[in-house]
Amino acid sequence: MTSTSSNAEARAALPTTSTQETKELNLTKDRLLAKELVLAKDRLLALPQEEPDEYTGPRELVLRENVSLDAYLKYRECDPDLPVLIYLDNGTIKAYELPTLPHATASATIKVAMGAWNRLDLKYGDNATLILGTNSSKEPDSWVRPKNRIRPGPGTPAANNLGAAYPTMIIEVGHSQSLPDLHRKVALYFSLRTTIQIVLLIKIFKPKRNNTITLIAAKYVRTSLTPLIPEQVISFGTATPYKSTIDYITNTIRDPVTRNNYPACNMTGIGIYIMNIPANELFDGDITVRPFTQAMNQGFNLDLYEIQEAIVDEFNI
Repeated sequence: MTSTSSNAEARAALPTTSTQETKELNLTKDRLLAKELVLAKDRLLALPQEEPDEYTGPRELVLRENVSLDAYLKYRECDPDLPVLIYLDNGTIKAYELPTLPHATASATIKVAMGAWNRLDLKYGDNATLILGTNSSKEPDSWVRPKNRIRPGPGTPAANNLGAAYPTMIIEVGHSQSLPDLHRKVALYFSLRTTIQIVLLIKIFKPKRNNTITLIAAKYVRTSLTPLIPEQVISFGTATPYKSTIDYITNTIRDPVTRNNYPACNMTGIGIYIMNIPANELFDGDITVRPFTQAMNQGFNLDLYEIQEAIVDEFNI
């Protein structure tokens, strides 16, 4: 199935609202959305079976259009547990991911590793509803920020309606969603409103028939001259990515894939599969973090084999 037909089918199956209807839309009472979420879950479950391996088209499903930020935030507050993961993208509610054990395990493994490195100065969390723009909001899989980070002052944009500071790092894992869907979300996280400095993406592909799996990690840094182009893209699974995946990364994301002609990612401590999370951006000059030790200054070295091992174990391959 092509990406065009997938999205057209989603739009036909899931009703939308007009701009006029938005004024009276109350998502907390609109039970039609519950039916739409069930349809979205079924559709996301079906897509991997219908599409070619390592599909590189869009998979997000449009649930509602012309929804205000306030309506969305109220809806998420009243109904936080949903069968699919959703977000608000410039006034459009989209379903993009199914909560699965491999998906949850990947982000949890990263948090545990980072916490072992530094839990004194850093705070870790999950699924916080962040305001990312005038009419955009999303819940990242995991987030990190200095523990005592000062809240934004009056008139300064905050992460939520309670005035919280933005995370300095976002962890986003894609299992149901495609690699292009993950890549596009970086622009939301790096919007002019936020102070997010690092976005780490992990893409989990469908296991192959020979019980191997393709895994991709991409690190984006706001202070880069090209923040929407990842500083690193590393293939760290037990299978080499298909040509379609490599072509998408090199032609669209515009970064060479680190994997070919390198040793297998089959043990901890292999240098090419260690991704450094830079300290300057992670702590973002936070004045509450003192003293700034040499170990902290070197940043955190994420061993991608540990993530691979956790994901492979969940798939039992």
